[in-house]
Amino acid sequence: MKLIKTFLTLFLIALLASVGCLYYAFKVEPYRLTLNEHQVQSVASEEKLKLVQISDLHIKKDYTAKHLEKVVQKVNEQSPDFIVFTGDLYDNYSNYQDNEQVASKLAHLRARYGKIAIWGNRDYGGGASRIYENMMQQAGFSLLRNENLVVGTSQGRSILFTGLDDTLLGNPVLPTVAEMNGTAYDILLTHEPDEVIQYQGKGYELILSGHSHGGQVNIPFFPQVQKKAAAVMGHANRYTGGLYTLDTGEKLYVNTGIGTTHLSARFGVLPEIAVFYI
Repeated sequence: MKLIKTFLTLFLIALLASVGCLYYAFKVEPYRLTLNEHQVQSVASEEKLKLVQISDLHIKKDYTAKHLEKVVQKVNEQSPDFIVFTGDLYDNYSNYQDNEQVASKLAHLRARYGKIAIWGNRDYGGGASRIYENMMQQAGFSLLRNENLVVGTSQGRSILFTGLDDTLLGNPVLPTVAEMNGTAYDILLTHEPDEVIQYQGKGYELILSGHSHGGQVNIPFFPQVQKKAAAVMGHANRYTGGLYTLDTGEKLYVNTGIGTTHLSARFGVLPEIAVFYI
């Protein structure tokens, strides 16, 4: 009898723990935000520039424009010099859209020198390609597709941003990089992280990516779960999240994103805003 009671007690504890984890994964963690800061400058400089990266918003029925208010507030609190968005605005544009409100919220993002965005695979699918460029322009972003953008700072430094088209549904082509002559820092933006193998050794100090969502699930002591979950996204098998130093010296950062896809849940992979000092 005592053994049965012990078994039932353990079963009840396990059941409550499972329910609690599921509730947290679906109702709590997807709406949290974490701030990750990184020092990535290659040389000492009196002018310290702050770049904020956001990625993979995946706006949908359970993550609407209203939820962007917290993101905008958190980003603006950093007083960034640059804001970069590395793609995937909507989760599935054919299922849910709120263009006016989404563009309006993103327009409240403030950066001293500019806001730059690139295309993700979700920015093509479901008819999103027809509105994405216009929305980002309304929100004050310079949208790059196989293009370079050189931005000058108040102290006379020039920062190069190269934005590539999406790999899965676009046609990425690295533009000529003659602009690198005389620039203080060179940044490459590409949505899918595993594609960096094509762009190593091209002179960029920092490569910013997203797409992987960090797998959205990271179970302690079972790292293979996160790896396999990230692989589901495609082109995120090797680099799943965080800061990497590539063989040729570049820093690659894979942002684990803010929204969710496939499953509206996160566990152990908080929605992320990344801050870089360059």
